[in-house]
Amino acid sequence: MSWVAVAVATTVASTAYAGYTNYQNNKHLGEQAEADAEAQLARGRLEAERIRKDKEKAQSAARAALAQNGLDVKEGTAVVINDQIELDGNYDANMAEITGYNNSQRLQAEASVYGRNAMMAGITTPINMVAAGANGVVDVRKAKATAQQQAAITSAASSNTTGGWK
Repeated sequence: MSWVAVAVATTVASTAYAGYTNYQNNKHLGEQAEADAEAQLARGRLEAERIRKDKEKAQSAARAALAQNGLDVKEGTAVVINDQIELDGNYDANMAEITGYNNSQRLQAEASVYGRNAMMAGITTPINMVAAGANGVVDVRKAKATAQQQAAITSAASSNTTGGWK
């Protein structure tokens, strides 16, 4: 019977270890997803800032080219070109920020799922341990009953064999 008790204890311990590992993995994945979300948000902001700087360089280069050709940079076509560069640059910068924000929100949602999975692992592990232990106790009782039945059958069979051949 001691082997059965060891098996039950081993089952309960392995259930506890599996639950703990599941909890830790989900907790780590959630933390990583949150860090990735923050990085994506920052990446969107940096990309937007880079685009805005490039926009200013493009406007400056366009004004310089127009002035070099003798055009007034404060009226007419020069203003239209400058305004179009402004609009396009702001659009691209805003899209970069929005993309970074959207990616960060997706990763935050993943982090939330991992957090819930970790919480559920923390809740279900003790329940699974109790269930594994209860199943082991039931198995011990079944093994004990089977052993008693086998012993009864063996003792009954041996008492009928004393007469020999007739």
